[in-house]
Amino acid sequence: MMKILSLIIFAILLSWTWHVVHSNSPIDFETHSDIQMKMKELIESTIKARKPDTKSVEIIKIWTQDIGDRKIKASFTYRFIETNAQNESTERVIDGEAVLSRDVSDNPSLDQWTVQSLLTKGDSISFSEGSVISPDNQSADENPSTTESQIPPLENPMTPPMNTGSKEPKK
Repeated sequence: MMKILSLIIFAILLSWTWHVVHSNSPIDFETHSDIQMKMKELIESTIKARKPDTKSVEIIKIWTQDIGDRKIKASFTYRFIETNAQNESTERVIDGEAVLSRDVSDNPSLDQWTVQSLLTKGDSISFSEGSVISPDNQSADENPSTTESQIPPLENPMTPPMNTGSKEPKK
């Protein structure tokens, strides 16, 4: 009896996988590829327009997935290098995602996709030159072994004075 039951389950799973493999996807591969290329161009042009002093704009990865009901989610990661007025450069790596929806087009042979939402999730910054930070904006000492130890103040100005227990005589 178990052999017959397992054979029936195997036949059902085999026919189901055959159907899944050979069914048509609602959004074809070319559409995903075109959306990825357009998103790449959109990201690069937006960065160059908003930050003209950037260089080395690179799309690290971009992928799309069908989320049903004529919508696609595009996830991406890109990096670029910014330079400031002191000619110091920083590298920024940003993750994000966009949701696109298919709109009705005048030309039925062309798909028209509209960005519904755009969200950047992570922003990682790497500095190429180190910055020296010192207390009270003093210049940093070149040799840290020769710095004098600082003694903390006796009283913290933010705490009320402590009562030592001695009482003054009443007059």
